[in-house]
Amino acid sequence: MSYIDEIFARLDIQHLREFLLHGVEEVDITMKSDEERIDEKQKLAIEMIKQKFPDMDEYEQITCAVYDYAAAIEDAYMEIGMKCGAVLAVQLLGGGSSPITL
Repeated sequence: MSYIDEIFARLDIQHLREFLLHGVEEVDITMKSDEERIDEKQKLAIEMIKQKFPDMDEYEQITCAVYDYAAAIEDAYMEIGMKCGAVLAVQLLGGGSSPITL
C-alpha cells in the first residue's frame, strides 16, 4: 500500500469533525447513520426527562426548552460548517492557504 493509499484509508468524516471541533482524533468510528445516532440520543434524553418530570405540563416545558436549545446549536453549527466549506473550497481552488475570516 502506498502512502497515498494509507491517507485515503484513514480518511473519515468523523475524524475530521472531532479534529475541527475538539482538536483530537476520534477513536470510536461508528457505522450508524446520522439519523440513527440522533434518534438514539434523542430517545435516551426523552426517557430521562419523562422519568424526572412525570407531570405532563412540566415535561412539555422542559422538552420545549431542550428542543429550542438544540435548534440554536444546530443553526450555529450549520452556519459554521458552511463557512468552513467555503474556506476549504477557496483553498482547494488555489485561493491561498492563509486563514480566511468570514
